[in-house]
Amino acid sequence: MLSAEEANRQYFREAYGTGEHGWEAEKPSPCGLEYLARVAKVVPGGRLLDVGCGEGRHCFAAARAGFQVIGVDYEPLALQRAREAARRLKLAGVTFRRANVFSLPFPEAYFDVLLDYGCLHHQRKADWAAYRRALLRVLKPGGFYLLSVFSPHFRMFRGRRRPWHIAYGAYRRCFTLEDIRALYGRDFEVLEAREERDERTGLWHLLMRRKNGNL
Repeated sequence: MLSAEEANRQYFREAYGTGEHGWEAEKPSPCGLEYLARVAKVVPGGRLLDVGCGEGRHCFAAARAGFQVIGVDYEPLALQRAREAARRLKLAGVTFRRANVFSLPFPEAYFDVLLDYGCLHHQRKADWAAYRRALLRVLKPGGFYLLSVFSPHFRMFRGRRRPWHIAYGAYRRCFTLEDIRALYGRDFEVLEAREERDERTGLWHLLMRRKNGNL
């Protein structure tokens, strides 16, 4: 029997292998674009890490905004697709590395910006504290954190009391704004929180800034 982590990996391996999945592969989030533009004015040319970068859609947007971008993912097929897209787009200033978010291969306080569009909401609650520590280790004090996670209005969570869901082995969890503040409020100031909602989608988009260097 596969462990939860192995089942998650198998799901994403198959999804990236076929290219048939339920998330946007090319266009960045409009809210993400807006936040990148705002942060670029404060740290122009800064280092940005995209955790769980997938096919690289937000990496490319960040590179166009002038950041020095590294995208990490643990799925080789996702990185292969991202590198192919980068070559096709002839984009400089972006590289991709295979890595696990819990053991990021970078020095402490290396990045000015973290971008997390769709990684946290695949982590189980028991791993949240370790996830937070891993991100804090590589983010500079005063650095920015751009986060997007499922809200309770996302279609698979609507009308359900349980905030998590498993399909085809993949774990997904929705977050309330209170959940996010409880996880990150000690270390981050929330500059803006915006919920995107329509008949299918429910997502929180947050722009946060690290308060200090505490882990």
